[in-house]
Formats: sequence, structure tokens, C-alpha cells
Amino acid sequence: MKRRLMALAAAGALVLAACGSDDAAPADTNAPATDPPATEPVDADPPATDPPATEPPATEPASTEPAGDGVDRSDWPDKLVFTLTPSQETGGLIETAQPLADMLAAELGIEVEALVPTDYAGVIVALESGQAQVAGGLGPRQMVQAEEQAGAKLILQAERFGSLLYVTQWFTNDPATYCADEPVADEDGALFCNGVLDAESAADGPIGADQLTKLDGVTVAFVDQGSTSGYAIPALQLVEAGVDPIDGVDSLFAGGHDSSVQAVYDGDAAVGVSFNDARGQIEETATDVGQKVVVFGWSGPIPNDGFAVAGDLPDSLVEAITQAFVTIAGTEAGATVLDELYEIDNLVPVTSSDYDVIRELEEKLGEVLS
Repeated sequence: MKRRLMALAAAGALVLAACGSDDAAPADTNAPATDPPATEPVDADPPATDPPATEPPATEPASTEPAGDGVDRSDWPDKLVFTLTPSQETGGLIETAQPLADMLAAELGIEVEALVPTDYAGVIVALESGQAQVAGGLGPRQMVQAEEQAGAKLILQAERFGSLLYVTQWFTNDPATYCADEPVADEDGALFCNGVLDAESAADGPIGADQLTKLDGVTVAFVDQGSTSGYAIPALQLVEAGVDPIDGVDSLFAGGHDSSVQAVYDGDAAVGVSFNDARGQIEETATDVGQKVVVFGWSGPIPNDGFAVAGDLPDSLVEAITQAFVTIAGTEAGATVLDELYEIDNLVPVTSSDYDVIRELEEKLGEVLS
């Protein structure tokens, strides 16, 4: 069960209806040789008629451009650290992250180490402090924070099912309370209500927002305070519904989208939020999650997560990293790893303005949470 982001991408403006994602991330080639060129061996006993050499033979200066691609790597670092957002259980993410780091290293020709902090904020701190130079799986808020707080450059955005948009989904283990109609199953048997299953794209949200008025005093599983779809968007939706997102609900911060689903599945929370459809992330161990945890609502559309690099990297390296990820996404092995990490289908170029809607969200969120 992969997340239900429909194949039809929203062509209109990004509308954060009823609230206005997140979720969910991660160089160089070898420096040119500086050894002087080899010279012909000299006879041990030169003829007496040969005059002694008074000056060493002139040598050509070492080239700063390795043969083949003409890229100047003289200012590339010897190693990169690739940090990824822990949008799922950290241990499992680390196991999948290093293979992607290794693929990046192979493309660039230098060592790349994977780093997965314990929370969303740690990714931005790693970029800002210079502990990491590449970041992946960055949620929309993190993309803005990476640029504005850490001075990073935004390079790529995730694409899923042909769409650059996704939503927050609301789910529950108590459909009798939060479903205004009888839950219906998709082709995999996963249950939805309130018309969510009929949605064709993220632009069809918000859906089921009228049910959020019932959440006053209820335990709600959020993801992380730095998560867009796992906290920021649903917090604003609660405000729109007349529920205080701080004092009006009993917040449980699960730490990952999969953990939020797990909390509702286990009964630790009556309602939870995640990207859609994060239920698939625990399906292997909780085979009936699609029936026990019912999706009853969607937010409005949110721009997908992406990748960024430290702002002080040389332009040639930024270009190489960008192209490396695109190349990796186009291979079978790379596509498998990206799917395992963040269910990414493809990576496409991004510009800062693609996240202007998130900047507006930040202003609203500041007023709500201050």
C-alpha cells in the first residue's frame, strides 16, 4: 500500500485550504594528481663527454582538471556528510540511508557518510553548523528553514505518482465517531470514509474537515513539531475547526509518520496524522492496519519534500550532486532505495519560490503557536 497521491498533479495554485508536508531528507571526485611526471632513467655511469646537468628539466604544472569531464575539482572537499530527515523509525532509516550515500559517493568519486539525526530540527542544525553538506527528505518547512536559517541551496523536489503535491491525512481507530458515512475499501482493502477515496488529486482537499470539531480533549498522534504534514498543517486545521492545537488536544508526538500510524493502531491515540498513505509503512508487521486504522480526512495540497546542499559548496559540486541524484533516481537500484526511504518516484529541479506557500504558512503558524 503506497501513499495515495493520485497521478493527476494539481495544475492550479497551491491552496492551503482550511489551514492554508514535510515529510520525510540527504561528493566529489578524487583530487588531481600532484606527483611530477615520470622521467627517463639515467645511466649509472654517463659517458665522460656528457656535461653534468646544471638545471633540472622543466616540468609542466599539474593540471587542476582531471581527464574525461573537464570539471575542476580542486576546491571540492575530500568527504561529504549526507543528512536525512527521520520521517520514519530512525534505525530502519539508517540502514537504508547508507546505500544511497554510497551511490552518491560512486557518482561523485569521493566519500559520503550518511547521518540521520533523532528529530527534524537536527537536520537543519547539521546543515547550519557545517556537520553536513547535503540533506535529503526535507519536508516543506525544512526546505524553507534550510534556505533561510542554514543558507542552503534548494536543488531537487520529490515527485510521486507524477505529482509534486501531497496532503496531511487524518485517521482513526474509532470510525463510528469520525466517519459520517460507512467506510469503503480501496483495491487493497484499506478503509476510507467521508469521501476521501473519491479524491483524484491533492487539490481535492480539504476533505472531512468538519469532523475535526470533535477533537477537543482527544489524544491526537502527531509526527514531530518540525513536520509540515505531521504537525504544522493539522495544527492550523484544528484552529480553523475551533480547537486549540496546544491546549485543546492531548498531543502525542510519535517521532515518525509510521510511528503516528502505529500509535493509533495500538490504541495509544484515537486520532492521528501523517502523509498519505503512511499506513503502508507498518503493513508488514500490522497486516490489518488498513482495516483497523481508517482515513477520514485530508488537508489541502502541500508541496512535496526535497533535497538541499550547503550554500558554501562550489558551484561545480552543487551541479554534480544535483545530477548525481537525478542519475541515481533513474536506475533500478537507486529507485528502490529512494522508494524505501521516502517513497520517492522521481526527483525534479526545484526553485525557492515553489515553497512560498510554506513561508505564508510559517507566518500563520507563528501566530498560532506563539
